[in-house]
Amino acid sequence: MTICPRCQTQNAPGTTFCVGCGQARPGRTARRPGASPGGGGGQSKGMAMTALILGILALPSFACFVVGGIAAIVLGAIAFARAGREPEVYGGRGMALAGMILGGVSFLMIPVIGIVAAIAVPSLLRAKVSANESATIGDTRTVISAEAAYQSANADLYDTLECLGKPAACIPGYTGSVVMLEGELAKDNAVKSGYRHALHLGPAPRSLPPGASPSSVTAYAYVSVPLQPGQSGVRAFCGDASGVIRYWPNGQVPPIENGQCPEDGTAVH
Repeated sequence: MTICPRCQTQNAPGTTFCVGCGQARPGRTARRPGASPGGGGGQSKGMAMTALILGILALPSFACFVVGGIAAIVLGAIAFARAGREPEVYGGRGMALAGMILGGVSFLMIPVIGIVAAIAVPSLLRAKVSANESATIGDTRTVISAEAAYQSANADLYDTLECLGKPAACIPGYTGSVVMLEGELAKDNAVKSGYRHALHLGPAPRSLPPGASPSSVTAYAYVSVPLQPGQSGVRAFCGDASGVIRYWPNGQVPPIENGQCPEDGTAVH
Protein backbone atom coordinates (compact mmCIF):
# COMPACT_ATOMS: atom_id res chain seq x y z
CA MET A 1 0.00 0.00 0.00
CA THR A 2 1.13 3.54 -0.74
CA ILE A 3 -0.02 6.74 0.95
CA CYS A 4 -1.10 9.79 -1.09
CA PRO A 5 1.05 12.79 -0.08
CA ARG A 6 -1.86 15.10 -0.67
CA CYS A 7 -4.74 13.55 1.27
CA GLN A 8 -2.97 10.68 3.12
CA THR A 9 -5.31 8.12 1.58
CA GLN A 10 -3.93 4.60 1.21
CA ASN A 11 -3.83 3.35 -2.35
CA ALA A 12 -3.11 -0.08 -3.77
CA PRO A 13 0.27 -0.52 -5.49
CA GLY A 14 0.23 0.37 -9.20
CA THR A 15 -2.70 2.80 -9.02
CA THR A 16 -2.30 5.84 -11.24
CA PHE A 17 -4.59 8.28 -9.43
CA CYS A 18 -5.46 8.60 -5.76
CA VAL A 19 -8.84 7.06 -4.98
CA GLY A 20 -9.41 9.77 -2.38
CA CYS A 21 -8.62 13.06 -4.15
CA GLY A 22 -7.94 12.04 -7.74
CA GLN A 23 -4.40 13.49 -7.71
CA ALA A 24 -1.99 11.83 -10.15
CA ARG A 25 0.47 9.60 -8.35
CA PRO A 26 4.11 10.79 -8.47
CA GLY A 27 5.92 9.47 -11.53
CA ARG A 28 2.68 8.31 -13.23
CA THR A 29 1.74 9.60 -16.68
CA ALA A 30 -1.33 7.45 -17.33
CA ARG A 31 -4.53 9.17 -18.30
CA ARG A 32 -7.16 10.24 -15.85
CA PRO A 33 -10.41 8.30 -16.30
CA GLY A 34 -12.51 9.95 -19.05
CA ALA A 35 -9.51 11.74 -20.64
CA SER A 36 -8.33 11.14 -24.18
CA PRO A 37 -4.80 10.22 -25.30
CA GLY A 38 -2.44 13.16 -25.65
CA GLY A 39 -3.89 15.00 -22.67
CA GLY A 40 -7.13 16.91 -22.27
CA GLY A 41 -10.48 15.17 -22.63
CA GLY A 42 -12.99 16.44 -25.16
CA GLN A 43 -15.22 17.66 -22.37
CA SER A 44 -12.38 19.83 -21.09
CA LYS A 45 -12.00 21.80 -24.32
CA GLY A 46 -15.43 23.42 -24.15
CA MET A 47 -14.24 26.75 -22.76
CA ALA A 48 -11.41 27.02 -25.28
CA MET A 49 -13.76 26.18 -28.13
CA THR A 50 -16.30 28.74 -26.89
CA ALA A 51 -13.59 31.41 -26.79
CA LEU A 52 -12.57 30.55 -30.36
CA ILE A 53 -16.16 30.71 -31.65
CA LEU A 54 -16.81 34.04 -29.92
CA GLY A 55 -13.55 35.40 -31.31
CA ILE A 56 -14.54 34.43 -34.85
CA LEU A 57 -18.01 35.98 -34.47
CA ALA A 58 -16.54 39.13 -32.95
CA LEU A 59 -14.59 40.09 -36.08
CA PRO A 60 -17.50 41.04 -38.39
CA SER A 61 -19.88 42.16 -35.64
CA PHE A 62 -18.15 45.05 -33.83
CA ALA A 63 -16.77 42.66 -31.20
CA CYS A 64 -20.21 41.06 -30.89
CA PHE A 65 -21.42 44.44 -29.64
CA VAL A 66 -18.47 44.51 -27.16
CA VAL A 67 -19.76 41.72 -24.89
CA GLY A 68 -18.72 38.92 -27.24
CA GLY A 69 -15.22 40.29 -27.69
CA ILE A 70 -14.69 40.61 -23.95
CA ALA A 71 -16.04 37.10 -23.37
CA ALA A 72 -13.69 35.67 -26.02
CA ILE A 73 -10.68 37.24 -24.30
CA VAL A 74 -11.69 36.25 -20.76
CA LEU A 75 -12.70 32.68 -21.57
CA GLY A 76 -9.63 32.25 -23.77
CA ALA A 77 -7.34 33.45 -20.98
CA ILE A 78 -8.92 31.08 -18.43
CA ALA A 79 -8.81 28.11 -20.82
CA PHE A 80 -5.21 28.91 -21.81
CA ALA A 81 -4.09 29.09 -18.17
CA ARG A 82 -5.86 25.84 -17.25
CA ALA A 83 -4.37 24.01 -20.21
CA GLY A 84 -0.91 25.16 -19.22
CA ARG A 85 -1.35 24.33 -15.53
CA GLU A 86 -3.08 20.96 -15.94
CA PRO A 87 -2.40 19.69 -19.46
CA GLU A 88 -3.50 16.18 -18.49
CA VAL A 89 -6.98 17.52 -17.70
CA TYR A 90 -7.60 20.54 -19.96
CA GLY A 91 -6.88 20.77 -23.67
CA GLY A 92 -7.50 23.26 -26.47
CA ARG A 93 -4.66 25.60 -25.60
CA GLY A 94 -4.28 26.63 -29.25
CA MET A 95 -8.02 27.33 -29.59
CA ALA A 96 -7.93 29.43 -26.42
CA LEU A 97 -5.00 31.46 -27.72
CA ALA A 98 -6.74 31.98 -31.06
CA GLY A 99 -9.93 33.10 -29.30
CA MET A 100 -8.02 35.68 -27.26
CA ILE A 101 -6.25 37.03 -30.34
CA LEU A 102 -9.43 37.26 -32.43
CA GLY A 103 -11.29 38.94 -29.55
CA GLY A 104 -8.53 41.54 -29.24
CA VAL A 105 -8.36 42.14 -33.00
CA SER A 106 -12.13 42.67 -33.11
CA PHE A 107 -11.77 45.63 -30.72
CA LEU A 108 -9.04 47.09 -32.91
CA MET A 109 -11.41 46.92 -35.88
CA ILE A 110 -14.09 49.07 -34.24
CA PRO A 111 -12.38 52.44 -34.88
CA VAL A 112 -11.44 51.31 -38.40
CA ILE A 113 -15.04 50.43 -39.18
CA GLY A 114 -16.15 53.70 -37.59
CA ILE A 115 -13.80 55.69 -39.85
CA VAL A 116 -15.04 53.82 -42.92
CA ALA A 117 -18.66 54.46 -41.90
CA ALA A 118 -17.94 58.15 -41.32
CA ILE A 119 -16.64 58.38 -44.87
CA ALA A 120 -19.21 56.13 -46.56
CA VAL A 121 -22.44 57.34 -44.92
CA PRO A 122 -22.21 60.97 -46.11
CA SER A 123 -21.32 59.76 -49.60
CA LEU A 124 -24.34 57.47 -49.67
CA LEU A 125 -26.55 60.30 -48.40
CA ARG A 126 -25.29 62.65 -51.11
CA ALA A 127 -25.92 59.98 -53.74
CA LYS A 128 -29.45 59.46 -52.46
CA VAL A 129 -30.16 63.20 -52.46
CA SER A 130 -28.78 63.57 -55.97
CA ALA A 131 -30.91 60.67 -57.24
CA ASN A 132 -34.07 62.09 -55.62
CA GLU A 133 -33.46 65.55 -57.05
CA SER A 134 -32.80 64.18 -60.55
CA ALA A 135 -36.00 62.13 -60.39
CA THR A 136 -37.97 65.19 -59.22
CA ILE A 137 -36.66 67.33 -62.07
CA GLY A 138 -37.71 64.57 -64.46
CA ASP A 139 -41.18 64.39 -62.88
CA THR A 140 -41.57 68.17 -63.21
CA ARG A 141 -40.71 68.00 -66.91
CA THR A 142 -43.25 65.20 -67.31
CA VAL A 143 -46.00 67.33 -65.74
CA ILE A 144 -45.10 70.32 -67.90
CA SER A 145 -45.30 68.16 -71.04
CA ALA A 146 -48.61 66.67 -69.88
CA GLU A 147 -50.13 70.12 -69.30
CA ALA A 148 -49.01 71.18 -72.77
CA ALA A 149 -50.63 68.10 -74.31
CA TYR A 150 -53.81 68.67 -72.31
CA GLN A 151 -53.86 72.34 -73.31
CA SER A 152 -54.15 71.43 -76.99
CA ALA A 153 -57.23 69.30 -76.26
CA ASN A 154 -58.80 71.72 -73.77
CA ALA A 155 -59.32 74.95 -75.70
CA ASP A 156 -55.81 76.19 -74.91
CA LEU A 157 -56.34 75.95 -71.13
CA TYR A 158 -54.67 73.99 -68.33
CA ASP A 159 -56.26 71.84 -65.64
CA THR A 160 -55.81 69.80 -62.47
CA LEU A 161 -53.56 66.75 -62.21
CA GLU A 162 -56.62 64.52 -61.81
CA CYS A 163 -58.01 65.78 -65.13
CA LEU A 164 -54.66 65.13 -66.79
CA GLY A 165 -54.97 61.55 -65.57
CA LYS A 166 -58.59 61.24 -66.74
CA PRO A 167 -59.19 63.81 -69.47
CA ALA A 168 -62.41 62.12 -70.63
CA ALA A 169 -63.95 62.83 -67.22
CA CYS A 170 -63.20 66.58 -67.48
CA ILE A 171 -63.23 67.68 -71.12
CA PRO A 172 -66.73 67.63 -72.63
CA GLY A 173 -66.88 65.46 -75.73
CA TYR A 174 -63.31 64.21 -75.35
CA THR A 175 -62.98 60.99 -77.35
CA GLY A 176 -59.25 60.42 -77.20
CA SER A 177 -57.89 57.32 -75.52
CA VAL A 178 -54.59 58.88 -74.44
CA VAL A 179 -54.10 60.04 -70.84
CA MET A 180 -51.56 62.74 -70.13
CA LEU A 181 -50.43 61.54 -66.69
CA GLU A 182 -50.39 58.20 -64.89
CA GLY A 183 -49.62 56.86 -61.43
CA GLU A 184 -48.63 59.09 -58.53
CA LEU A 185 -48.03 62.09 -60.76
CA ALA A 186 -51.75 62.24 -61.50
CA LYS A 187 -52.47 62.90 -57.80
CA ASP A 188 -52.13 66.22 -56.05
CA ASN A 189 -49.92 66.30 -52.92
CA ALA A 190 -48.39 62.99 -53.95
CA VAL A 191 -45.13 61.76 -52.39
CA LYS A 192 -42.51 60.41 -54.78
CA SER A 193 -38.72 60.06 -54.66
CA GLY A 194 -38.48 61.76 -51.26
CA TYR A 195 -40.46 64.84 -52.40
CA ARG A 196 -43.99 66.09 -51.93
CA HIS A 197 -45.52 67.41 -55.14
CA ALA A 198 -48.34 69.94 -55.40
CA LEU A 199 -49.98 71.77 -58.30
CA HIS A 200 -50.81 75.43 -57.69
CA LEU A 201 -53.54 76.55 -60.08
CA GLY A 202 -53.69 80.00 -61.62
CA PRO A 203 -56.82 82.07 -62.28
CA ALA A 204 -59.76 80.65 -64.19
CA PRO A 205 -60.58 82.15 -67.61
CA ARG A 206 -62.95 85.12 -67.68
CA SER A 207 -65.30 83.09 -69.83
CA LEU A 208 -65.12 79.37 -70.37
CA PRO A 209 -64.67 78.50 -74.07
CA PRO A 210 -66.91 75.84 -75.59
CA GLY A 211 -65.56 72.33 -75.12
CA ALA A 212 -63.31 73.31 -72.22
CA SER A 213 -63.20 71.58 -68.86
CA PRO A 214 -65.14 73.38 -66.10
CA SER A 215 -62.06 73.30 -63.88
CA SER A 216 -59.78 74.89 -66.50
CA VAL A 217 -57.22 77.52 -65.52
CA THR A 218 -54.99 79.90 -67.41
CA ALA A 219 -51.78 79.07 -65.54
CA TYR A 220 -50.24 76.60 -63.13
CA ALA A 221 -47.10 76.05 -61.05
CA TYR A 222 -45.91 72.56 -60.12
CA VAL A 223 -44.01 72.68 -56.80
CA SER A 224 -41.85 69.94 -55.26
CA VAL A 225 -40.31 70.21 -51.79
CA PRO A 226 -38.21 67.59 -49.93
CA LEU A 227 -39.99 65.60 -47.24
CA GLN A 228 -36.86 65.68 -45.07
CA PRO A 229 -34.76 68.70 -46.03
CA GLY A 230 -31.10 67.75 -46.17
CA GLN A 231 -31.85 64.01 -46.18
CA SER A 232 -34.39 63.16 -48.87
CA GLY A 233 -33.46 66.28 -50.85
CA VAL A 234 -31.80 69.68 -50.54
CA ARG A 235 -33.31 71.85 -53.26
CA ALA A 236 -36.97 72.72 -53.85
CA PHE A 237 -38.28 72.94 -57.41
CA CYS A 238 -40.99 74.75 -59.33
CA GLY A 239 -42.04 74.44 -62.98
CA ASP A 240 -44.80 76.33 -64.78
CA ALA A 241 -46.33 76.92 -68.20
CA SER A 242 -43.23 78.81 -69.35
CA GLY A 243 -41.42 75.48 -69.46
CA VAL A 244 -38.68 76.74 -67.12
CA ILE A 245 -37.87 74.77 -63.96
CA ARG A 246 -36.41 76.76 -61.09
CA TYR A 247 -34.88 75.66 -57.79
CA TRP A 248 -34.21 77.11 -54.34
CA PRO A 249 -31.26 75.72 -52.30
CA ASN A 250 -32.99 76.13 -48.92
CA GLY A 251 -35.61 73.48 -49.71
CA GLN A 252 -38.52 75.92 -49.74
CA VAL A 253 -40.34 77.60 -52.62
CA PRO A 254 -41.58 81.18 -52.04
CA PRO A 255 -45.35 81.75 -52.15
CA ILE A 256 -46.90 81.10 -55.57
CA GLU A 257 -48.96 83.88 -57.16
CA ASN A 258 -51.25 83.53 -60.18
CA GLY A 259 -49.98 80.05 -60.98
CA GLN A 260 -46.41 81.19 -61.80
CA CYS A 261 -43.10 80.23 -60.24
CA PRO A 262 -41.25 83.08 -58.49
CA GLU A 263 -38.50 84.46 -60.68
CA ASP A 264 -35.92 84.65 -57.91
CA GLY A 265 -35.20 80.93 -58.27
CA THR A 266 -32.25 79.59 -60.25
CA ALA A 267 -33.16 78.00 -63.58
CA VAL A 268 -32.34 74.32 -64.04
CA HIS A 269 -30.33 73.72 -67.19
